[in-house]
Amino acid sequence: MIFFDESGKGSVKPNLMGGLSIPHEIYYQDDFQLLTQKLRDGLIKLHFKGYYGDANERDNFIRVGETLAKYSEFIKMIVINYNYSALVGATELGKDVVEDMIYTKFPERILYGLLRGYGKNIDIEAEVLIEKANEYENLNLFQLRDKHEHDVKLNLDGLVKDLLNIQALYRGENYVINNCRLVPKGEEIGVEMTDMLLGIVRTIIENKPSTTLKPTAKNKLTMHLLRNPDFCSLIQNIRYFEWDQSKELPEVSLTSYLQLFMAKHFNETLN
Repeated sequence: MIFFDESGKGSVKPNLMGGLSIPHEIYYQDDFQLLTQKLRDGLIKLHFKGYYGDANERDNFIRVGETLAKYSEFIKMIVINYNYSALVGATELGKDVVEDMIYTKFPERILYGLLRGYGKNIDIEAEVLIEKANEYENLNLFQLRDKHEHDVKLNLDGLVKDLLNIQALYRGENYVINNCRLVPKGEEIGVEMTDMLLGIVRTIIENKPSTTLKPTAKNKLTMHLLRNPDFCSLIQNIRYFEWDQSKELPEVSLTSYLQLFMAKHFNETLN
């Protein structure tokens, strides 16, 4: 099971995209599925961006964090931090072309990174769930034209499935994407977990001072979760890349950001 989401769009920095991989057998354990059912029933809501310290939301985030920590050794995550503003300013092709690139190349790289590299005797079957968003529907792919030269409209889920399965054949990787679909918010706990982890990575990278309500609430919650060694290990093991118009996609140690964040907020605890 692979889940995809993003945090920060357009000029909102940092611009993060991330994929979370959880083995099917783990994701369908009772504790994961109970969270999904509560989510669908409206009994829990998780949206890290809008968290201001509400006690019920805080308890939900802690419960989800403890579930992730419990299975941390089975979970993988990849995050790309890209510079949208630099992209728009460096091309004359226009904003539409920039967004075509962002919403095709980056998701493909993230998901391929989570699927590649298994041993030759391991066959992977994957399902990819992407949080439904306007940006992922009717992508205006300038490079694909029909005989009448109308823009070809594709959804990200169908495009990603085709691209990744082609990559598997081309690269000799032993995986196949059986299903890839867009899912609304509040339907799958794996998508909400991806949103939460991206929010925590954003909080760690920004490392804002606890001088106003929103940053204070997020800093304290993040520190509380990081004091669980298994959750901290999960964050440390995220593969983190920073892209700024370079030919390569360099991997950067997230641990450096993490150490600075934990040192700055060492004495902060939840009330």
